[in-house]
Amino acid sequence: MKIEALIIHHSAGLWGDREYLDSLHEQMPRIRGVQMGASGTRRLHCGYHKIVLNGLPTYRDWREGRYQERLDGHIQQGRPDNKSGAHARGWNARSLGVVLIGHLDLGPPTARQWASLVHACARLCQRHGLPASAIRGHREVAASRCPGAHLDLSRLRGEVGARLTAG
Repeated sequence: MKIEALIIHHSAGLWGDREYLDSLHEQMPRIRGVQMGASGTRRLHCGYHKIVLNGLPTYRDWREGRYQERLDGHIQQGRPDNKSGAHARGWNARSLGVVLIGHLDLGPPTARQWASLVHACARLCQRHGLPASAIRGHREVAASRCPGAHLDLSRLRGEVGARLTAG
């Protein structure tokens, strides 16, 4: 799979992790009336490749205000990087999807999320020989508000570009 872009998303929810996103994506075929495979093998439900946590992995954590500092900025592996994503129609086979947990129309990512996002994007750009300009917001490839008004894509490209130049 030749990677041409990194597509950045927000979950548009205030809490979550890979397990939660996996459960949402698992439900989609049933909601749409699509028949699930009968092979009994585990299907790839989560459409994103990298998930950047915000310290609130579950609804209960969010509801009870139980912020988990050790999870803020932690990156979980979603779909394997060598598998097509399910995050941006028309781009899935040639991009990696990176999602930040949070509703970035309501506020910015946490400082730890931002630092992890910059680091992960720089690493992925290096691995796949991409310039920082190959980083795109979901809204730049589809009719969407994603990744939210509070994610500064120009700043992200600038910080990743500086890391790529520095080596």
